[in-house]
Amino acid sequence: MDWTGLGDEAIDLLRRYLMIDTTNPPGAEIAGARFLADVLAREGLASEIVESAPGRANLVARLAGDGALGGVVLHHHIDVVYADRRYWTVDPFGGEIRDGFLYGRGALDMKSTGILQLVALLALKRARVPLKRDLIFLATADEEAGSAYGARFVADRHRDWLAGAEYAISELGAIVTPPGARAPFASIVISEKTALAVRLTARGAPGHASMPWPDTAPHRLVRALGRLLDAERPTRVLPEVQEYFARMAQILPPVEAAGLDDLDRSLRDAAFRARFFTNRHHAALVRTSFALTMLQGSEKSNVIPPEASAIFDCRMLPGDDPDEILGWIRGVIGDDQVEVALESTPKVPNLSPPDSELYKAMAAVLRRRAPDAVVVPELLVAFTDNWVFRRCGLHGYGFGPFVLDDGEFRRIHGNDERISLENVRAGVRSYVELLRAVAGA
Repeated sequence: MDWTGLGDEAIDLLRRYLMIDTTNPPGAEIAGARFLADVLAREGLASEIVESAPGRANLVARLAGDGALGGVVLHHHIDVVYADRRYWTVDPFGGEIRDGFLYGRGALDMKSTGILQLVALLALKRARVPLKRDLIFLATADEEAGSAYGARFVADRHRDWLAGAEYAISELGAIVTPPGARAPFASIVISEKTALAVRLTARGAPGHASMPWPDTAPHRLVRALGRLLDAERPTRVLPEVQEYFARMAQILPPVEAAGLDDLDRSLRDAAFRARFFTNRHHAALVRTSFALTMLQGSEKSNVIPPEASAIFDCRMLPGDDPDEILGWIRGVIGDDQVEVALESTPKVPNLSPPDSELYKAMAAVLRRRAPDAVVVPELLVAFTDNWVFRRCGLHGYGFGPFVLDDGEFRRIHGNDERISLENVRAGVRSYVELLRAVAGA
């Protein structure tokens, strides 16, 4: 393989892809899908574009293997989140290269992954590598706003696009070196917490704000919120999460590693628990979380409303029961005048095994990318489209052959999102090696 040429090609394609504004809302993913379709067509690969709504486009292309084994879906989402240009030092859709980095909204989340998958697919086609699995290139809309026009639309209306597939590779997972660590820490996402939008609604008599009384709807709601925010759900350490921290302990200084080898026991110690919970990411991995995100009351400052409501973004661990969570909330707030209800149908978390052929191949590739790395299965505290693919019967993994630091991670959904040119070049090679290993005949 001409790794230099492939790296140059990936950088050029990613730069052009980042210059297409697919901010969601409104999405307008059709422009990105057409760009990808043109690249595929020039290489003799047919693709299909379907719009789930005007401008909300999804694309699929398939490089056929001999069918001996199930296919691999190479997935990324075309849409990106909003970029406030006032706080960027570059045009978020300018495709600027500066000091060895390519800047743009979507540079990490996740147009870069889509281009690595695309160039690796083309490289295998050009080299006429025989395949035992179909490689299915899938680009979808709307991941940043719930996937209704994207992965969920594909699963519900175009399941044939996934026909014969065994695996799906999508976003996140990376190689990082925590402060003070003796070696890099590489993660492969095998599951994720899923959101449970919970609405609390308090009701009472309306009136003039000049004559308040204790049990107005807003007062009742605020007291209920206080009780819920002060309550603590019991911690629950999943085996996969325990493995994550046990392997992390192998590379951390002894003081920081202490207690991570048996989290269930350690979390019963008040001092350890307090230290552990200062890390918001760590805290989210061992319990159901509640984030108050929306409040609504009166439309005028001098009117006490008959109703006041709040919405919590609750994130469930695999194995959580939505009905049990709602019952727990009702018990904590202890007020039958405050209704607790779901805003939407819950997405029950799902999980893929950390010992499949694809997982092992990804781990081997990450160790080549960072030879001293400790590779771990990760439970993602955010949400990706892999939940949808697992629901369709595939094993879905989040894989990223990127060496990143904390600063780069903070740029995801933040200002001056960027990716190093070295990560793009090395990432293409990693993807080619991965697909050869898992799909080559």
